[in-house]
Amino acid sequence: MIDKTTLLGSGFMMCLMFGGFANGAPKDAENIPLPEPKIYFKIQVVDEETGRGIPLVKLTTQDGVIYYTDSAGNVAFFEPALMNREVYIIFESHGYEMEKDGFMKQPAKIVKVVPGGSAQFKMKRNNLAQRLYRITGSGIYHDSALLGEKVPIEHPLMNAGVLGQDTTQVTIYKDKIFWIWGDTGHTRHPLSMNAHSTGATSELPSKGGLDPEIGVNLHYFPEGDFVKKMVDQPVGGGNLYWIGCLIAVKDGKGDERLVAHCSRIQAPMERVGRFTVAFNDAREVFEKVRDYPKDEITDPHGHPFPVKDKDGEYLYFFGGGSHRVKPSFESVIDHSRYDAFTCFKEGSGFDETKDQLDRAADGSLRFAWRKNTSIIDPKTMDKLIQKGFMKPEEKWFGHVDMETGKDIGYHGGTIYWNEYRKRWVMIFNEIFGTSTLGEIWYAEGDTPLGPWYYAKKIVTHDKYSFYNVIQHPHFAKEDGRIIFFEGTYTTFVSGTEIKTPRYDYNQIMYKLDLGDERCAVPVPVYRVKGEAFEYLTAEKISERGTGEEIVFWCSDRPGKNLIPIYEYKNAGDGFTILTSEKPEHSKKDVYITGFYALAPEFEQMKETTIPLWEWIHPETKKRVYKVEGEMPENGYVKNEKPLCRVWKYPRKFNPWKYYGYRRGR
Repeated sequence: MIDKTTLLGSGFMMCLMFGGFANGAPKDAENIPLPEPKIYFKIQVVDEETGRGIPLVKLTTQDGVIYYTDSAGNVAFFEPALMNREVYIIFESHGYEMEKDGFMKQPAKIVKVVPGGSAQFKMKRNNLAQRLYRITGSGIYHDSALLGEKVPIEHPLMNAGVLGQDTTQVTIYKDKIFWIWGDTGHTRHPLSMNAHSTGATSELPSKGGLDPEIGVNLHYFPEGDFVKKMVDQPVGGGNLYWIGCLIAVKDGKGDERLVAHCSRIQAPMERVGRFTVAFNDAREVFEKVRDYPKDEITDPHGHPFPVKDKDGEYLYFFGGGSHRVKPSFESVIDHSRYDAFTCFKEGSGFDETKDQLDRAADGSLRFAWRKNTSIIDPKTMDKLIQKGFMKPEEKWFGHVDMETGKDIGYHGGTIYWNEYRKRWVMIFNEIFGTSTLGEIWYAEGDTPLGPWYYAKKIVTHDKYSFYNVIQHPHFAKEDGRIIFFEGTYTTFVSGTEIKTPRYDYNQIMYKLDLGDERCAVPVPVYRVKGEAFEYLTAEKISERGTGEEIVFWCSDRPGKNLIPIYEYKNAGDGFTILTSEKPEHSKKDVYITGFYALAPEFEQMKETTIPLWEWIHPETKKRVYKVEGEMPENGYVKNEKPLCRVWKYPRKFNPWKYYGYRRGR
């Protein structure tokens, strides 16, 4: 199989074949001239909904020649044997589809390819998130450059010799976006990679940077013809240095400092050392601040984010479990100041030989923020359940598919406050889903501790990995209605042996419109004391609300197949009434739209939903509302037909008392 995306990368070969280069054609960072655009046939593939070019579309001819669209959705097609002919081309892309032809039943088109000509084709996006562009690596706008088209970034072909980069860390430092990546590939040799972390900066959109819809201009910290080793540690011995938990904080003098945790890794992937580092602005490297034992029980990881909870202002570090620490330089570098959110007894962690869980006299788990104690993450909870120390309904964290109820294996993600949704938004990776490590999900939490339960898939990959996803809150638009996230696209653990040229082992940017009704995920509905209305989603609860209990889950906004459920107080007796029929003004004083649920007769999602019944007391006429299987006090009679279908919540965890007033960041 011939991969022409590699062969066409040689402008020199095109020069020899066609006698010269185009005057004024785009040039890469090294000013290498490019061939005449007129030899190519331009194929652009666009999203049928938005009209934007789709990156990463695979085009295959009948004789096995493969092209991939660049970040503008372009292919510069040139095949001497096929020019001026009708060519059968198959179009394929992760999360996108094209109508199949009538005979061959393939997503294909017959294209008349003519030098200097062009054609545009549309694909339907099945992903909820929209693929925008590649951020790192060579040839980001390879085909657009060959076609002589304008491109939005400064280095469309090569930037600092970087071929591939693994896993992004990002924070705002001194009014710039500061980027860190792990292992970084170079053109020279596989062993010429930078294994001491790579750094770059870019301008914030508000400070002259590119619109995140368009791209990112990365300015790497250079060293020779490549990038600088950002971790100031000895080279050699086969050690890798990976930076995590990158964050900018103030020190005791009020100066802004850039600090991170760092791991020393030995092949194959064994952590043999750990320490904290701080950035030296003069030397432009991270220097070691403090060493820690590799097996110390306090082990923060994940992307830090600011939180104001009932105990004050903190940085939360979420990586499946949660740590928190005060937002100061002195605190961040000192593990003794970190709290772990846990139900282990203080000073303990998982022990397969004995139960270390902290329980109240009634047997309930006691969660708390504790120092020098192990966090409770999904892997630990699974072990505790296997050993019989914990019941499945006692888990505090773990997602299921809102449509099927299937457990989603968590493998990292990020949490940030979203002003548009008035909730904490999580974008996270699934492990062992429909691909090994390429499925991305969306979820919402009333607090940074959740409750995290229902989620919606927003990106899928066919036998390819897309891991370590990270949100970019500094790019969010319309108060968070439009959010941006990226991840590492790679064959690693995917089962695919053939790498996607240029794209493999690089970062790809997506955007998600949270105003899309398909993003409406179920959220908790609470039974609240001290409010005018009793059945409320989080954003409707005031600071007066007390005694919250999660009774079921529903949407707090309109969505496909959802009906509004209204709540009002009966003018005569003051009892709460829920109804799917909009109340008439003569029959109530005040009403609200309490939540959005499924109609009683809705046949789908029966694995995750359950009927909600109205029970009426025949004498007092008081109404109570219970899900299937729950019984009210004696004397109540169940209505003949359920009010609606709502989503189940088979867990006990409610984070209200660990976080405090949930409406706010």
